[in-house]
Amino acid sequence: MPTKATHLARTTKIIKTPQEARAEAIHLYRRFLRAAPTILRLYQMDVPLAMIRSKLRQEFERQRFVRSLPVISVLLAKGNMEYQETVNFWKQKAQIFKYFSQEEYPERYARKGFVDKFLEGTA
Repeated sequence: MPTKATHLARTTKIIKTPQEARAEAIHLYRRFLRAAPTILRLYQMDVPLAMIRSKLRQEFERQRFVRSLPVISVLLAKGNMEYQETVNFWKQKAQIFKYFSQEEYPERYARKGFVDKFLEGTA
């Protein structure tokens, strides 16, 4: 199924008030939540839907305390681009799984000292 490049595109807006920023962020968050089952199906992911939704929540919570309106404008623009690229299936599977790698393979991302690496033969 071919996709139109502008199908999910949104024009970049300059946020003028904190209320407008909050409304835009909530709108983007809800768009991602509604698209979560589609993302799961498109990328053939072996993770539960709840994990995708919790990861989305974590990514939005990470930026929760940003108060600068120009910074919020940039974050919203990047979020909209991320949404468009993800839902249009323009990303590789590895780009999607980078958000889930620590949950799926915690032993791979555990901090290892020199002795641990030496014993594995990777030092």
